[in-house]
Amino acid sequence: MSCPEVRRILLSAAALAAAAVVHGAEDTQFRYQASIAVDRPGAFVQLPLKADAYAHSLEPGLLDLRVVDATGARVPFAVLGPRGNQVETIDRARDATIYPLPPKPSADGTWTAPIELSVVGDRISVTRRGGPPPDGAGASRSGGWLVDLGQRAPTDPLPRAVRFEWSGPAEFTAAFQFETSDDLRGWHFGGSGQLMALASPTGALAQPNVVLPDSPGRFVRFVWVDAASAPAITKAVSLSPAQRSVALDPPVELVFAPGSAPIGPRDKADSAEARALYFDLGGVLPVGQIDLRWPAGTRVAPVRIDGRLRDGDAWQSLGAGVFYRLDRSGVAATSGPVAIGAFVRHVRITPDPRAGDLDAGHCLLVVSANLASVVFAAQGQPPYRLLAGSATAPVGSLPIGTLVPSLDDERARFGRATLGPWSEVTAAVRQAESERRGAIVRQALLWSVLVGGVAGLGFMVWRLSRTTPSRSGD
Repeated sequence: MSCPEVRRILLSAAALAAAAVVHGAEDTQFRYQASIAVDRPGAFVQLPLKADAYAHSLEPGLLDLRVVDATGARVPFAVLGPRGNQVETIDRARDATIYPLPPKPSADGTWTAPIELSVVGDRISVTRRGGPPPDGAGASRSGGWLVDLGQRAPTDPLPRAVRFEWSGPAEFTAAFQFETSDDLRGWHFGGSGQLMALASPTGALAQPNVVLPDSPGRFVRFVWVDAASAPAITKAVSLSPAQRSVALDPPVELVFAPGSAPIGPRDKADSAEARALYFDLGGVLPVGQIDLRWPAGTRVAPVRIDGRLRDGDAWQSLGAGVFYRLDRSGVAATSGPVAIGAFVRHVRITPDPRAGDLDAGHCLLVVSANLASVVFAAQGQPPYRLLAGSATAPVGSLPIGTLVPSLDDERARFGRATLGPWSEVTAAVRQAESERRGAIVRQALLWSVLVGGVAGLGFMVWRLSRTTPSRSGD
């Protein structure tokens, strides 16, 4: 066998190997599908995803999803992450103390205050004049009400309104004027208005609030224009503005029990790792926070938290914290969750050796997952399906700004859909099995070609050694 023949054998083996690699890189069909039921139609439809969608996706971040119509044609879609928190202003209610005014003012037109003040250090003490408050009948004959909004700290927000409650009558309109003061001596006109309660075919209409000026005093004096038309006031509360953070798309709480410890080349077998608890989240989830919970008893657990995406990956540190449950006479006090903010499937909780072991039978992992939604254009022929489960398919989603150019305006008009149960795509299962068998055949063929090439090369070397004459010494 000549050298060119050996070269041709080796090139043929290399070509077969390259063909096997190229054939194995062909697009793989999606293994899983779930039906989409459109509950509320719209030009764009929002499909909230549950944890099972992440369990059937093979790529972190849902990169292998597809939306198709009844004919199997692609439907343009985007993955929409949850919105963050929004700060909103609310009214914080605080009970106020009310005192009925006399039926009429004094001869000089002033109102006698039903209370008097005394200053003790930094605090103002309020004392009622004339003994106990009058009964209901006496209060109903009053010419108005003195409202004590209460002492407040310099950092407390100023009250913006007073809300009244009454016991009757069912319908009324009562006009009033009011003044404010800090010391019951100097009074400043605050404004006028009316309380009302009216019946209507759609239900009762009420106006219980009185808006205060920008800098109200501690005391507010309400005087009825016509006491005969006034309601029977039973309570007053001050309303002060307060800000709170509201989750526009709150996370989903998922609960997991510990599973068996994984065994792999990257899983250590030392005593510390043997004492850890392992949790499989079922899919690569966008985890915001995690918490440990116990059903009963007092537990204190300082722990280290690790996570990873797949079996066999190296564990990555996610943080540390102290979880506890303190049982005090049947009332439980618990620790807060630990912020994570990562894509995770497997979670390992390793306790501090100084704090004892964690009881796997009485310990649960609570995960706050920031699950996304799929938004798709309602084009093509319904019903629609969601596909997932391909490790080789390119990203199929559009940026949300490309799919929905005016997202803030369009969001309120989104349709809504729900996802049905997941099932395997029969054709994809068959194709995967065919490719698995084909891979085995190709691998065997490749090895046979390589072995044959090596054998041919060895045979050529042997023939050359037999046909080459030996050289005699000079």
